This record gives sequence, structure tokens and C-alpha cells, in this order.
Amino acid sequence: MMTRIKDQPAVGKLIARFDQLPVRDRQALAALTVALLVALLYFGVWRPVADFSAQAETSRANAEQLLAWMQANEEGIRRLGGASAAASTGAVVDKPADSRELMALVTRSAGEAGLSLQRFEPSGENAIRVWLEATPFADVAAWLEQLDARHGVIIDQAAMDRGNEPGRVSVRLTLMI
Repeated sequence: MMTRIKDQPAVGKLIARFDQLPVRDRQALAALTVALLVALLYFGVWRPVADFSAQAETSRANAEQLLAWMQANEEGIRRLGGASAAASTGAVVDKPADSRELMALVTRSAGEAGLSLQRFEPSGENAIRVWLEATPFADVAAWLEQLDARHGVIIDQAAMDRGNEPGRVSVRLTLMI
């Protein structure tokens, strides 16, 4: 392979030129080539490998800390997991059967939450569309969370626009069972 490289015209010219240099210049050029090779090996191979190794070690240490924390708090985590499973399966008390019952539930719960529905209409067999204007966002979010947690009502579509006052929104929702 080296003979094929030396047979190239450009390489031949470089070798001839190198051979014509004084001995001290050839030695300096050889030392510079070695230094360049060492620098390439260091910055191109050793440094990236060492950085990756340090990063992997840090990641492993973080994972060990997380595992230790999870093991120390295992009972609390299981309790929270059991509570959320119970909430998702057993907390739905009053799930409406059709859009008429859903409409009654939505209007009743909106009144209980202090929200004033601007307009509502059926949307198919199991859904209704609801409009609220200039309503506090926190109240809307709490109301929707209550509908989902207690009655299994799902938000199919939602559009919220910022109101003129801070914290108030105009909302268009499609709610379904």
C-alpha cells in the first residue's frame, strides 16, 4: 500500500522536496509531524472517550441516587400509585348515559363551580358543545378536572382564547362520555 502511495505523482514531488531539505529542517518537520499526530490522537480519540466516560459515570451516579430515593420512599410511591388506580377506576360515581344526562350534569356542575355557560348544544349521541366567556382560567380548569375525576367526562376538543382581563379566558369545549 505504501508503494502505491509513493507512486502517486503529488506524493513523489513531496518526498523529493523533503529529501532536498537540510537535515535540521527534516528533523524539525518530522518532530512537527509527530506532535501533530499526538495532538490528533489526543483531541480526536482520547479526549472524546474520556469525556463520554465521565458523563456516563455521572449518569450512573444520578441513577443510583434516584434508585436509593425510590427504595427509601417505596411505600409512599406504592400508596400514591394505588390511590391513582383507585381514582381512575372507582372514583367515577355519576357517569352520564347519554347527551341529555351529560347536558344536565354539565349545567348543574358549572353552576356549582360558579361558572356561567354562555351557550351549550348537543353534538351527537354522547357529546355536547359548551361556550364560556370571560371566565377565570383556574375555575374552568378545576371544573373540567372535577368532571373528569367524578363523572368520567372527557374533553374531546378545546379552544381557549385570552380575555381582556388577566387570568380570564373564553372557552369552547366539546365534552363527551
